[in-house]
Amino acid sequence: MRDCAWFGEISRLDVSLAGGKGANLGDMAQAGHPIPPGFVICAPAFRKMLECSGLDLSIDELMQGLERNNFNQLQEIEHQARHLVESAPFPDELRSMVNEAYRELGDHVPVAVRSSATAEDCASASFAGQQETFLNVVGQEQLLQAIQRCWSSLYTPQAMFYRVQNGFDTCQVSMAVVVQKMINSEKSGVIFTVDPVLRNHFQMVIEAVWGLGEGIVSGTITPDHYLVDRETCEVISEFVPEKQIMITKDRPGGVQTTPVPADRVARPVLTPGELRQLVDLGNKVERHFGSPQDIEWGIEGGQIYLLQSRPITSL
Repeated sequence: MRDCAWFGEISRLDVSLAGGKGANLGDMAQAGHPIPPGFVICAPAFRKMLECSGLDLSIDELMQGLERNNFNQLQEIEHQARHLVESAPFPDELRSMVNEAYRELGDHVPVAVRSSATAEDCASASFAGQQETFLNVVGQEQLLQAIQRCWSSLYTPQAMFYRVQNGFDTCQVSMAVVVQKMINSEKSGVIFTVDPVLRNHFQMVIEAVWGLGEGIVSGTITPDHYLVDRETCEVISEFVPEKQIMITKDRPGGVQTTPVPADRVARPVLTPGELRQLVDLGNKVERHFGSPQDIEWGIEGGQIYLLQSRPITSL
């Protein structure tokens, strides 16, 4: 069982190793889709850390008698479990592996660090938004801290509730962590390769904001909304609201909320050419996985990058 693997070494068959997010990224990277380079700290490394520190028994004991509708209990378990994981010593051997892989990405290169649970992004439950992501992480120590915080996010109240609600044994689900070179997106958004509201398989929904896509994920920014014919690329309808704020990289790390330049507030985020490219990429990714997909993307320097893809489970 591996502790660390590059995207090119894993595929969609490796969910138990890389989690749903990591496995799908590896699969797309191997297929030649435009994925920023990165690696995965695999789920066995998390389990090994728990066992070596003796936390596996402590956390399993916390989970006994978990009641999904008892919010006070969920909060108390979160407080204890996350403190245990985040304060545990980082295993020396794994630290060396992570630092070596990080150096291969570049010298102090900014990275996105994303939780990738072994139960997420399956056909019946997406687990979207249930664990945490840390953007613009810079430096080895900051990376190690972000990894431990991703591990501990397995025990947020919403993640525990969602697992119990969907019939997953909360003691058996493990956590991998994706470390991906950070794209400094001028534009970001999502593609739903099938209209998830009308369930129309001939139409695609694309949403877009200025800056990083965290504004869409968090719900703080109302995005441009395009309904597009997936064969002809004809725009069937579009909604372009005024966008007063955007999320951008901060220094020396993390993200910040900044005003949108005045000349972009009411301007559509995407050009017709970019819309066509996104429709084409959405069709290719759906064909690749064989099912409708929810895809996150970003544009830097005119290049479109795919940041993750998961099945749409609401159809």
